[in-house]
Amino acid sequence: MFFSDDVYQMSAASVYVFEAEFNCVSVGELQDDAVIARVAEYFNCDLELAESLLDASKSEWDQEFECEGEDSWWLQGMRGACAVKMGYDGCADEDEQGVVYIVPMTGRESDLSFVSRV
Repeated sequence: MFFSDDVYQMSAASVYVFEAEFNCVSVGELQDDAVIARVAEYFNCDLELAESLLDASKSEWDQEFECEGEDSWWLQGMRGACAVKMGYDGCADEDEQGVVYIVPMTGRESDLSFVSRV
C-alpha cells in the first residue's frame, strides 16, 4: 500500500487514514543482507549494485539490464518489506509523483480508516 502527503495524481483512489502511530524509515537507510541478496538475484546483478538499488542511491532505470514497470514496483515492494524487517511500519521513498510511503499492510488492515473516494 502506498501513501502520499498530497493528492496522488495518477488515478482515482480511495483515501484512507493510517490510525496507528507511524514509524517510518527513509529509503536511503534501508539495509538487510537477505533482502539485498534477493534484489541481486532478481535483477541478476552484484550485491553492491543491489544494495544501491534497495536504498535508491542508484536507479533501476539507469542500469544495463532491462527494467519494466513491474520490476520497479517489485523493487518498491522489497523496500517496504525491508523496512518492516528492520522494525519499521514502512519507508519513505520517491517516485514520479514525489514522496510516497510504502507501508506493507498484510495483517494490519484494522489500522486503516476509510475516508472517501476521490
